[in-house]
Amino acid sequence: MSAANNIHSLLAYLLPRQVIGPSVPDCARQRRFAGVGTPSQKALLVTRLDQASDVQAIYADLRRQAVNGSVAALNDLGWIWLNGKYWQADTALAGRLLRMAAVQGSAAAWFNLGQQHYFGKGVERSYRWAEHCYRQAFERGMLSAAAALGDLYEEEVCDGELDWRLDPLKAYTWFERGAACGDARCRFEVGYRLLHGLCGTADSKAGLYWLELAAADGVVQAAEELAVHFAGCDAERYLHWRDRALQLGSALAATLNRDDQR
Repeated sequence: MSAANNIHSLLAYLLPRQVIGPSVPDCARQRRFAGVGTPSQKALLVTRLDQASDVQAIYADLRRQAVNGSVAALNDLGWIWLNGKYWQADTALAGRLLRMAAVQGSAAAWFNLGQQHYFGKGVERSYRWAEHCYRQAFERGMLSAAAALGDLYEEEVCDGELDWRLDPLKAYTWFERGAACGDARCRFEVGYRLLHGLCGTADSKAGLYWLELAAADGVVQAAEELAVHFAGCDAERYLHWRDRALQLGSALAATLNRDDQR
């Protein structure tokens, strides 16, 4: 029997028949863990869960899919138990399900395991393990994992771990890899650094190129940066990016617009 068959034969016993509703939220914990990880069926699943009056039917459907061999459903169940928004969290069960999905090649599951180790949700916090999991996710096609890796090498919060060292060059390299593959957040990070010379000599032409790609893909900070850059030197491009930032819900662009109308 294959490893995958072994996994799915165990799921019928591992997964409970029903789930327990979410516990009374701790506001600080909820803010810290809000949105941690990602489901495989993101838009559809979150909409179903947010609109459901009773999640038991959705759980029963996900359970059935997982038992029948759906790796996506397996990851989604792990993600929900990791966060505890829709039913009571169980980080040990979440980790077990995510590992099952990861060994079957799920990029999302590898990313979620990285999040679990990054935040220390039910496991000892480890940036080394988070790095390993994010790399696995990126290699399996999750482009946003490059941004997570860039953050991991750059954020000061990571500097307290004894076997971990900040490395801005590695951070920039990961942002570059993500940008080259099409990740919008990475394109913003690369463009911002090139425009302002944060990783060497400034290169405004290259910086604007990446920022424009990021803004076109919906990164509000990129549109804001472009509007600020062109203000006072190129009215047409300033208005274009100010209005783009407005479309994306930018408070800064709304302020600029009010000032422009005075």
